[in-house]
Amino acid sequence: MWIVQVAGDPSDLSTLAQSLTGNDLNISHDGQGYVLKSDQFADDDDAATVREKAEGLVAVLNGASRLALDSINSIGVGAVYRQGEGGKRDIFVFPEPGVIRLRGFAPTIKLTHTDGTVEEFHPADPVKQWVGVASKQDTVANVLRILAGGVLDWVNLYRLVEIIESDVGGSDAIVDNGWATKTTMRLFKHTANSPGALRLEARHGAETTQPPKNPMTISEARSLANTIIHAWLRSK
Repeated sequence: MWIVQVAGDPSDLSTLAQSLTGNDLNISHDGQGYVLKSDQFADDDDAATVREKAEGLVAVLNGASRLALDSINSIGVGAVYRQGEGGKRDIFVFPEPGVIRLRGFAPTIKLTHTDGTVEEFHPADPVKQWVGVASKQDTVANVLRILAGGVLDWVNLYRLVEIIESDVGGSDAIVDNGWATKTTMRLFKHTANSPGALRLEARHGAETTQPPKNPMTISEARSLANTIIHAWLRSK
């Protein structure tokens, strides 16, 4: 059995380990650190192939965990192990990953009902579903990979919204689904394309219309994209 070491913020990995417990995607603590297991790792794979598959999984996982945990983080792939009989491990060492972390996130949310029962919610619970859908739908995988890149500037935010528009049938479908208003979508696109409003951060190099009188801020644009992405993924 192949096992892949993963490195990242311990609170992120602990949160993900609560939700990713299946055979298709599993993160757990082996007593020394966190490891990734998956039935995608075939017994006849070599170490380089396993690492390549793990990097593909982690690329999507990073975007999904960023979206679910509301933080910018990077999980990296480290050493690859082949687990043999009697616990013997053949270790294949690759360059160690880096870690990026902006803020923490509570690993568990507890809701106490009036009858005294306690229900637990794990912030990473949607990650398993999103990664599963991404394995079947390129549009979802592409959105999660862009999110994993860590730079949510105007160009990438516009790319995210464009992918979703194409998937659902246009901007009007986003409005009809109640994920955003027509006014907000127009202001988002107007601002994103306006060098007069954003200078070099704009998607376009030349102004084709008048700049918006009250441009959308980057934080507002990120909030809008986040709302649309969450709603779109729920629809999947």
